[in-house]
Amino acid sequence: MAETPQQQKPEEEKDFSLLADFVKLAVLAWSMAILTANYLGVFKQSLDPTFPASLLTGTMAAMGVNVGRNGGKKKEEPKIDTKSAPAAK
Repeated sequence: MAETPQQQKPEEEKDFSLLADFVKLAVLAWSMAILTANYLGVFKQSLDPTFPASLLTGTMAAMGVNVGRNGGKKKEEPKIDTKSAPAAK
């Protein structure tokens, strides 16, 4: 007897999830390797690390890793507007 599409969905979603996780890990490993090799001076010519760095941060964000300040925005000093303040006599 043939399987209905409803019975087949969880298995397919699991396969796609495993494939997606593998691709994320491969991109993560590649970008870390390229950045490390660049910083160690393995490449004879200077390599622009912008693309591998953006892939690294994007992949880490997709995996749920947040790098940065957890405290939020830095507190700013209150600014005094001299134009709206009344002139001293």
